[in-house]
Order: sequence, then structure tokens, then C-alpha cells
Amino acid sequence: GVREKGSLPLQVIALLAPFIHGSWAIVLPSYFDSCAARDHSTMTAAAVNSSLDGMPSSWFGLLNSVCVELSFLLAVGLFWCFCHIFGVRLDGFKLRVVPASTKPKPAWSPGPYQGKASPPKDAVRSESAALARAGRKPAVRPAAGSSSGRGEASVDLLSPTREQLCDGAWVVAAMQQLCRTQVQRSLELYREALRAGLDVGALKPAESAELFMGLVTSAIRLNQPREALKMLRECRQKSSGVTSALLASATRMCTSKQFFKECLEIYDFVAEDEALVVDDRSVWSCLIFCAVEAREPHRCIAFFDRLKAFGTPSQKDFGNMIRYASFKGDWQMSLSIIEEMHEASVEVDNVVYNTSLATCVSANEMDKARILLEEMERSEGIADVITYNTLAKGYAKMGYLKKCFELFDHMKARRIVPSQVTYGILLDCCINDKQMDKALEVFNNMKEQGCAMNTVLYTTLIKGFARVEQVDRAMEVYQQMRSDDLHGVTPDVITFSILIKANCDAGRLEKALGLLDGMMELHLCPDEVIFNNLLGGCIRDANHILAKRLYHSMVEGGIRPSNATFSILIRLFTSCRQLDEAVEFLKTQPAARRIVPEPRLYLQLTQACLRDRQGRRATEVFKLMLDEAPPTAVMTGSLLSTCVKLNMLATGVELLNMAADAGARVDWRDVEGLREASVKKKKDAFAEEIASAMAKLDFRGKRD
Repeated sequence: GVREKGSLPLQVIALLAPFIHGSWAIVLPSYFDSCAARDHSTMTAAAVNSSLDGMPSSWFGLLNSVCVELSFLLAVGLFWCFCHIFGVRLDGFKLRVVPASTKPKPAWSPGPYQGKASPPKDAVRSESAALARAGRKPAVRPAAGSSSGRGEASVDLLSPTREQLCDGAWVVAAMQQLCRTQVQRSLELYREALRAGLDVGALKPAESAELFMGLVTSAIRLNQPREALKMLRECRQKSSGVTSALLASATRMCTSKQFFKECLEIYDFVAEDEALVVDDRSVWSCLIFCAVEAREPHRCIAFFDRLKAFGTPSQKDFGNMIRYASFKGDWQMSLSIIEEMHEASVEVDNVVYNTSLATCVSANEMDKARILLEEMERSEGIADVITYNTLAKGYAKMGYLKKCFELFDHMKARRIVPSQVTYGILLDCCINDKQMDKALEVFNNMKEQGCAMNTVLYTTLIKGFARVEQVDRAMEVYQQMRSDDLHGVTPDVITFSILIKANCDAGRLEKALGLLDGMMELHLCPDEVIFNNLLGGCIRDANHILAKRLYHSMVEGGIRPSNATFSILIRLFTSCRQLDEAVEFLKTQPAARRIVPEPRLYLQLTQACLRDRQGRRATEVFKLMLDEAPPTAVMTGSLLSTCVKLNMLATGVELLNMAADAGARVDWRDVEGLREASVKKKKDAFAEEIASAMAKLDFRGKRD
């Protein structure tokens, strides 16, 4: 029977079994006979008297043959049990796992469909492939329900006939089958049926509901929620409408697939039918969760009210509403939800409590938060280290250093072990209050308690010492950090950035460069901020040569400079009286680095030229400004005012004429101040030029 009907692997096993059995029956007895002879020669006197002593080799071979047969049958039996228990079946050369919930059943049951259905595609395909490999042609299946094999042959689902596609009962049955195994094919078959002329409106309500249930769920399974919404629209247009069961299935599946916004869109579409009654509470539960996740919390209240109409919400539903209150920052709602949970005898876990506590802390309602903590402490195991850390953050934010340490002592009294976050909060609180001795005490206590040190804790303490300009102590902590082999703590880019800036501000450029070398040793890449700090340190030493070397290293290292970098270098060049180099730098570098220069760079350099009484360079830079980054009226006015203060009236008049010719914005009051200074200095020619420029800027200037 296996040879006639089984798949190819079973046929091969059935064909080879006699030969395998015969080979084992011949070879193994001979092997065991030789083993027996060898063992017999080495037996002791006591073993010779055993039951095997003197046994003929033929009997021994027969016994071995029986053992081999029993072993073979046992192996086959175990394999059959494995396949039966775990739902594994042979398909070609592959093992396929049949889901436990899917029971084997006939390909198509005649019954209500009266032989109009065809076998499922995978069954026809697998059998045809197996027969083709065996050298046999697949037989034509008779139509289901016919009395003989001479009836009309059914068609594979890969290529159904037009008659079948127009048969609503056949399409619904085919959809039910395909939705379980070939989801994409089910959608394609539906579209083919519509093109063939299927009248969905002629289906019975039950058939229509089954059809669109399969289509919508299939689309969502394929991660196509928009297609599912399209199917729902067709369901409303071509059938009796969307049912409550279909909405429930769509919302549950969208929620499980994390299509939160799409789930809300599906509900909004279905809710347009005012006659639809949603009698499944899971719909409202899913919608609350989706509204929170989709950042549409304003919808939670309406969904929650509809949910409560079915009875007491679950703990998860209350938890989602707590998240909604936290999202809004409504501490009063958060506390009222906890009170409602108590009244409904719903357990309040520490996640709900901690979320509500964080909401109170964010709203600076520290008294309410402390009352909530006392309520949590009355229940065993609710208040944890996260609870105390949340409250400590609130005290630290408000600068309550004393209350922070009181809470820390209270926490230890309740045998709650402080975490790294706890100590980090205390350090931040001390640093913000500039209590560095207290911060160092916390740090040393943390090490004594065996708390695992990390980069953040070390960097926090370094930041505190740098903030109070105690650079030496900051460097001492850095050295401790580098020598902490026990915890394997290494500084990061933020650590080096803080230390380099502190040393540069203190005029210790060599130390800062040594820290840069330390970064390279740790294979850390410095960023723009670090290079800007080093360039700023060069200003104090007026070392423009080192600054140019650092800038080239920055560019060659692939670090893109910014307008802040350009501003620092312009300041450096002007302080070193390298105005020509500053002008050339501003002309070339922004374009070379593909950075749009800000007008403040040109204003900065123009002001520096005026202060150095370099009128020609000032007008040159101002022309660049008009071409690249037109100035505002305030910028032009500041330049004119500087010219008046420095008695550089000729330069001021030239700047004014350039602005008038370029149509730049100029405040008429600044122009009037320049004119009055010219008249006062009896510079009549300047006054006439100013009057001419005012004529050009008359309307524009007075309007501005």
C-alpha cells in the first residue's frame, strides 16, 4: 500500500526495507559471531560456565537477527509516534509541520457546495509533483458528488474557471481555504472574481460576512492595513455593511500588529454607521491602547467611558488611562484613577503607582507625591528603588538638597538598596547647589558601598569640579577614572570635552592638548565642540599658528566646521592683528566647506577692522556681506554708529553709499546721526553725499 499511494520518501523506504533487512541479517550475525569467538577466547573460567558457553554460532546469529528486526521495528514505530504527536508529515523530500489546531480533512466536502469546489492548490500541487517525480501522470479528479470518474473535472485554484469565479458559494469556500494557508492568493482570487463579474451583493448575509472577514484579516496579516480599510469600504458598498464581529477582529489584529493609527482610522470609518452596536468590550480596550500609542490621548476618555458600560475595566485598561494622564501631565486625574481602582477592587501594581508618582513630580506637586509614597509603603513590595529615585529627582530639580538626603536615609532604613541612578541624583543635586565637598563625600561613600562605578558617575563629579573652576580636582578624578581597573571604567567624549574646556578656560592649553592625545590613545574621535574649545584656548595665548594646525587637523579628520568655528578663528586672527588672513579666511573657507556663512561673521570682522582703523578692509568685508549675506537694519546701523564714535566719517559715508546702491535696509535715524556728525565736523561734502543716499533710501528708510 505504501508503494502504491505513499510519497516518494516512503516509497524509497518501502523498496529498500527488504534489502536493508537482508543485509543486516547476513552481515551483523557474522560480525557478532566473530565478536563472540574473540570474547570466548578471553573469557575467564567462571565466564565459561555461563549460559552462553557452548552456544552454537547459528543460534547466536539467529538471536542477533531477531534483535536487529526488533530494533528496526522499534525505530519505525518511534518515528511514526513522533510524526503523529507533533503533527509532522512527509511532503516530497521535506518534513512539513501541520498546526495542532488544523485537523486533516477532505480537500473539499461535497455537501452544500454540490461538487462545485476544487481541491486546494497545495494538495493538488504536492500530489502532482510527487507523481511526476515517480514517472506517473496525475489522474484527473472527478467532480465532487459525481457517481463515477467520468464527471466534469474540477479546476485548480491557480486557474479557476469564469463560471467558478462568478459562483459566490464557490468563492466564499475558496476564500475560507486560502485564508488559512495562502493569504496573498486569497486577495488575488477576490480581485479575479470581481473582474469576472462576481456580484457580491447577491451573496447571503452569512456568506458576505465570512468573505469580508477573511479578506480584512488577510490584508492585516500581510501588513497592509490600508488594503484592509479598502476592503471595509467595499463591504459597506457591496454588502449589508460592517458587522461588530468584523470590527472586533480588525481592531484586535491591528493592535497585535502594532498598527495603532490605522486601527483608529478603521474605527472612525466603521463608526460612521450610527446603527452599528459594538457589543465587544475588547474593541474599546484595544482602542484605548491604540490612542495612547498613536499619541492621540484626547480620544481615551470617550473610549474609556464606552468600556465602563460593559463593567469594571481591567488592570491593563486602568494602566493605559494612567499613561494618558501622564501624557497630559494631569496629576489630579492620575490620582483619581488610582482611587477608582481601589473602589473597584482592582489591584494597583507598582508600575501604575510609579507612573502616577512621576506625573506628580513633573507637575512639582511634591507634597502629593510624598503622600502617594506613604500609600505605597503601606503595601508590601510596592515601593521599589525606582519609586524613591523618582521622588529624589523631584527634590533635586527643585533644589531641596536636605530633603534629597533625608529621602536617601529613609530609603536605606527600609532596606532598599540604592542604585547607580540614586547616587547620580545625589551628585547632581550637590553639584547644582555647588556643594562639592558633599558631592565628593557621596562619591566616596558610593565606592565604599561597592556600588558599580560607571562613566556617567565619574563624569558628573568632573563636571561639578569644572563648574566651580577647581580644575586640579577635576583632573584628580580623571586620573582615578583611568586607574579604575576594577570596574573597567573609561572616559568618553563628554568626559574629555568637559576637561578640555575647563583647562582651556584656565589657560592650560598644554594640558588640554595632552587630553586630546589621551582621546586618540583610547580611539575616541573628537567632535567639533572639542576642537572649538581648543581653538578658543589658542586665543588666550594668541597662538594663531597652533590654531591653524588644529583647524587643518579638524578638516582632514572629516569633522565639519560650523559658523561657531569660523567666528572663533576670526576672533583669533583679529586679536593677533592678522586682518588680511582673516579676510582671506572668510572669503574662501565657508565656500570650501559648503557652509552658508551667517551675517554675524561679516559684521564681526567689519567691526574688528573699524576698531583697528582699517577703513579699506572694512569696506571690503562689508561688500562681501552685501553680496553673500545681506545685513539687517540693526547691523548696518551698528557699523554707522561705530564710524561716528571713532570719527571715521569718510568710511561711514562710503558704507552708507554701498548700502544705498545695494538696496540694503538702513534705519533713517542712524543715517541722520551720521549726517549730524558730518555737519558738526563741518564736512559739507560728506553731508551732501549723505543727503543723496537718504534720497535713495527715503521711503525704505522711513518705513524701516
